[in-house]
Amino acid sequence: MKPISLPQAVLLVLIVLAASNASVSAQSSVHQKYPPAQPESSLEPDLINPDRPGIADGSNVIGAKRFQIESGIQEEFRRSDESREHTFFVPTLLRFGVDSRWEVRIEGNTFTRVTTFDSGNLTDEKSGYAPTSIGFKLHLYNSNGDHQISLGTIVRVFPT
Repeated sequence: MKPISLPQAVLLVLIVLAASNASVSAQSSVHQKYPPAQPESSLEPDLINPDRPGIADGSNVIGAKRFQIESGIQEEFRRSDESREHTFFVPTLLRFGVDSRWEVRIEGNTFTRVTTFDSGNLTDEKSGYAPTSIGFKLHLYNSNGDHQISLGTIVRVFPT
């Protein structure tokens, strides 16, 4: 199976989002099967619900017509006998809200540097840009009950 290119991945995401918007628009506004993941009333607080790139992803989306950048600095240290490895990277996530149930996502570790030491001496140092994924998140279910159960799914592709 041949991997898909970035333009093909973007086109696929846009087709899926367009199809979902058409089906949501066709539903009656009186009976709402899926309540919005984010508050729509100006009386309710507008909270930021980060996914913490590289750490954890929540089930909620950011809401319609919103843009959010999430980024941080992360370091990892590994040791095996006399060998040590230090990895430094900057995980970044861009989130674009399509509607109350969908968001488009672009995510990656952006700049990455790996430094290797053996017996205290620098043996190797590599740096560059990590692969970036494009995808979407769909918020599937919100219980709105005592236990606040929420369910969502994320689909990602890594264009080559």
